[in-house]
Amino acid sequence: MPTALLSLVTWNSAESIEACLASVLAQSYTDFEVWVVDNDSYDDTCSRVAALAATDARLSLHQLPRNTGFCGGHNYSLDRTTHELVLLVNPDVEMAPDYLERAVAAIRQHEQIGTVCGLLLQSSEEDPRIDSAGMQALADGRFGLRLHGRRLSEVGALAQAHVDGADGALPLFRREFIDDLRVQGEFFDARFFAHKEDWDIAWRGRLYGWKTLFEPACRALHPRQFLPANLRLRRRLSGAIRTDAVKNQWLLLLKNTTSRQAPGLLLRALPRQLAILGYAALAERESLQAVRYLWQHWRDVQATRQLVQLRARQPWLPPAQPAGVTPLLSICVPTYHRPELLARALRSIGPLPAEVEVIISDNSTHNDFSEKVSAHVLHNQPGGRWRYYRNPAGGSAATNWVACVERARGHYILMLHDDDYLLPGGLLTMLHTLRRVRQQQHAVLFGVSVVDGNRQELQRQVPRHTTYLPPTQAVEALLTDSALVRIPALVVSREAYLRTGGPDPTQRDTDDTDLWLRVFAYGGVLQVPAVTAAYSVHDGALTTGMFQEQNIQLLLRIFQKARTHNLLPESRLRQAESHFFHQFVLAGAYRALRQHDAAGARKVLQLLQLPALRHLPVSLRWLPVRWGLHLLTLVRWSPPTPPRLVSWLRPSL
Repeated sequence: MPTALLSLVTWNSAESIEACLASVLAQSYTDFEVWVVDNDSYDDTCSRVAALAATDARLSLHQLPRNTGFCGGHNYSLDRTTHELVLLVNPDVEMAPDYLERAVAAIRQHEQIGTVCGLLLQSSEEDPRIDSAGMQALADGRFGLRLHGRRLSEVGALAQAHVDGADGALPLFRREFIDDLRVQGEFFDARFFAHKEDWDIAWRGRLYGWKTLFEPACRALHPRQFLPANLRLRRRLSGAIRTDAVKNQWLLLLKNTTSRQAPGLLLRALPRQLAILGYAALAERESLQAVRYLWQHWRDVQATRQLVQLRARQPWLPPAQPAGVTPLLSICVPTYHRPELLARALRSIGPLPAEVEVIISDNSTHNDFSEKVSAHVLHNQPGGRWRYYRNPAGGSAATNWVACVERARGHYILMLHDDDYLLPGGLLTMLHTLRRVRQQQHAVLFGVSVVDGNRQELQRQVPRHTTYLPPTQAVEALLTDSALVRIPALVVSREAYLRTGGPDPTQRDTDDTDLWLRVFAYGGVLQVPAVTAAYSVHDGALTTGMFQEQNIQLLLRIFQKARTHNLLPESRLRQAESHFFHQFVLAGAYRALRQHDAAGARKVLQLLQLPALRHLPVSLRWLPVRWGLHLLTLVRWSPPTPPRLVSWLRPSL
């Protein structure tokens, strides 16, 4: 694979794309490939790119079905490649032939240099005006283009210098920098679409300890056209762009301002932002949509802020260890006669970073379909980073789990069952967190998307805040919420597995909850509000598999173990027990009704009359739900699936 990726995002760029690509393909540094990601252009951009691609194998065209903006387009290429270096190229840029060569040499001067930016000029005249020489952070939370508009002759000799950030037109990024800056899997925040996203990257890079180097020997032509602070130009822009200019500035401040920066920075930023708000109210009403957007997405913005600030409190660390050393994460994929689902799970992992290994542990004995699927899907992955094992006949899910732990070499282990899958960017989000907490946490619980057999999302189960629950609180949370843990969302240290033992086969279908009890009692759990995986719910098995007296007795054994080991005071354990079983049983009845099985729902509700459950206290939270479901079984009515109700009635399957 080439060392560098050159990523271009186009949208109706026919006027400039050929000159841009000519300068790209003429670079003296030749170890690269070019991805042109087109955002559903309606001019002939794609035909022009395709014609060039037919003459140079380094160039490929990727056409998107809709306009995802600068952010979405570059995220598309970043999420599907693993090149050591990535140069973002605006389609209106023309590079000097040695731009990439000099930029690569500059970024390799020190491992803490995450970005290199060059000298961008507005024209090719003898004494051109400077477009940018990197960016500088301003006191009010904005960024300015260094030396913008000045004649080259005015500034004298330019030298290498560390700057506050790089303009988005032509920055060279180190892959470790890209992966470190990802939030919930995204490098560029897709909410920015196409404006101030480079400010966001510059701010986060500084917070995280990375350096941006300005290399004046890297030169390119970039006739800038978009300066929204110019009111005459601003009035000619579309309402969507003007709204983004307001919204994105607020996103920048809300996400990236640290508690230490807040008093001084917000004091300087507030007068300008109030003036912008007043101007919008008087002369640019469409920009008030920014207020509405933040109101509607406030919780998502807060979740992003928590992740950014959590990372900002950690020191910069050297790039991840090279291949051949102990992996940070082992992804274990237990499978059994479901090759089509196994293929989906393996594809979802994406390109394997050096610190990740994949282990497929196969209980299938009738054929070798799963082995062939594994070899086919993973054939492009580095050979030393994945292994396939066929287990002897007669094993169970529990023995397969134990086999996975024994074969894993990673510091952490993720169990990704063959019917579940990772979401785009999910693996990188996990790695970002695990690098920071490796010496501190034994269990990390991420968010999960609960999906049906058609991959339609039923609900999102996401921790509200980044929170560490010490052992007692973690045990209480587990024994209160029967759906707290979805397996593909929980990463556990290998040490915790070895110290607490694997699944107890005698617990049958409840062995995972029993295992989490021991893991949480050992080291607690860190909850992270980032959705990383999809958990598949198979409706056909819900009422027949779990909601029966045998499993009630098995779950009661788990509570008895908690009593035996004094993990919780009896009063709190009894209260947790009541919540757990009411949630579990009522969820089973609800889902039976959803399948138009009133008789099955009545049978599930009768479980609450078992001697061991009959005397549990009933909280006001569950009493109306219990009465309501009983009434629905009498009238044989299938309830709807409003999100709030589903979030209350989620079974641990």
